This record gives sequence, structure tokens and C-alpha cells, in this order.
Amino acid sequence: MVRTIAIAVAIILMIAGGAVGIMKQLEWGPFAPHAEQEAALGAPVEQPRFIDMDPLVIPIFTEDRVVAAIQIQLKLETLGAANEAHLNNIKPRISDAFLRELYAFVPRLVQKGGQLDVLAIKRRLQMVADNVAGPGRINGVLVQSVSDTVQR
Repeated sequence: MVRTIAIAVAIILMIAGGAVGIMKQLEWGPFAPHAEQEAALGAPVEQPRFIDMDPLVIPIFTEDRVVAAIQIQLKLETLGAANEAHLNNIKPRISDAFLRELYAFVPRLVQKGGQLDVLAIKRRLQMVADNVAGPGRINGVLVQSVSDTVQR
């Protein structure tokens, strides 16, 4: 009697496991994709577009002379041709805003620790970019390289 019940339970579990496997493979019932997932899968994913910025050179002063110059190479990341065209049109304004911000920010950053915090610069420039271009137009400010030259 116990043996018959155990066999029946094992058969029911195998049938249920097979049914779940088939439902998952065919995406039926609870395994069916949701409408928003289908829309996301069906919609083409837009690739990010990158806009090269001119190098920014920030002098570091001690008293009345330049002791170092820091050069930062940036790229702007955006999505869509419309955003790219808009950013290319206002690129001089963005560059000017970046320079103004970095002239004040970088010397304070260097005085605190002696080294540049690239992540802090990136976050600061993202805030400036959002203010100039508008929120959502620039997805990321990418710091390509930072180099410093000590003046003698």
C-alpha cells in the first residue's frame, strides 16, 4: 500500500516537472513574457553616441605663477540623433561651462589631496552638463584621460 502511494506521488511529480518544463520552453502561463518585456524585446536598442570635446587645459597657480597645467580629455555620451545634433550645436557653451567649473574646482581638489579624483570631476561635470544642455540630453561625461605637466 505505501509502496503504491510512493510510486503514484513520484509519477505525479514527474508529470508536473515535465509540464513546467514544457510551459517554460513554450513561454506559456506564468512563464509568458510580460507586455513591457515584449515591447522592449521588439524595439530596436539604440546605441549610444559619443561626442568628442576639445581638450580642457586648467592651470594651477601658486601665488602669481603657474606651477602646473592639467589637461583633461572628455567625451559626451548621448542617445539619439536629435540629442547628438543639439549637443554639437551647443558644444562651445558646454566647453565654456566645463572650463569655468574646472578653473575653480580642480585647484581646490589638488590642494586637498594632491591627486585628482577623476570620479569627482566626472560627477561635477555631469551636473554642469545637465544645467547647460538640459536634463536627460547627456547620459554621461566620460573622462578619457587626465595628464598634468609641472612647470619649472
